Amino acid sequence: MGHLPLETALQQIKAAGYHGIELAIDPNKAGYEQAATLCDQYGLLLLAQHPYAKGTTPAALLEDYTTKLEKILQLQPLLVNCHTGKDYYSVAQNLPFLQAAAGLSQQYGIPVAHEIHRGRFSFCTTATAQYLEAFPSLLLTADFSHWCVVSESLLEEQSAFMDQVIPHCIHLHARVGYEQGPQVSHPAASEFQSALQAHMQWWKQLVQHHRQQGKTSITITCEFGPTPYLPAIPFTRAPVAIQWELNLFMKNYLTENLLT
Repeated sequence: MGHLPLETALQQIKAAGYHGIELAIDPNKAGYEQAATLCDQYGLLLLAQHPYAKGTTPAALLEDYTTKLEKILQLQPLLVNCHTGKDYYSVAQNLPFLQAAAGLSQQYGIPVAHEIHRGRFSFCTTATAQYLEAFPSLLLTADFSHWCVVSESLLEEQSAFMDQVIPHCIHLHARVGYEQGPQVSHPAASEFQSALQAHMQWWKQLVQHHRQQGKTSITITCEFGPTPYLPAIPFTRAPVAIQWELNLFMKNYLTENLLT
């Protein structure tokens, strides 16, 4: 919804019945603090996304990552979802990011989750397994669509690992990926029902785990993105569906089916 002024977007989100927003925040941009104020004004929960860290070396990236994360935490969001590290960094180079985030999370009393995402330390199941072993307190944002496209599968042969990773997931991105992409053209399309049901199985397992832990709520972001995530009609660049309607469909579908 980046084409809209933030307050206009919040009005539309509130009217659609969402409980909050997940917003990418860049502390280098003037006025970034208004997100927290406006969310309070409209009675919306703020989940902050932290994707803008920059640096040409692991040390430089870590410094920028940590500095920006602390500024985001100072806004007192409900949770921070981070794009962390690099897929081409070693475990030793990525671990300081997880350690720094955990320290700041404890300092501010706000959960910090690391998104399962291509290009990051968590880009595939086998890489993520190394971090679960090296950093057992790891907290993740579940966006399993990325693992589907990386592995060119619906993870049919990796159920044992999914059982291992799901207890580490504290936030959920409800986007449906498939074997050849991180986002289907429409989750209601008949050709993507196997992908939708695979994701629903993981999501239900995640919710059940939270229930067993005595938790009464979980945060979910309906995260169907714009082009190029959203496929376009060749030569026209026109998206094959309306992004806003995809996310409303997913919100309503989850409301009706996630707890059944």
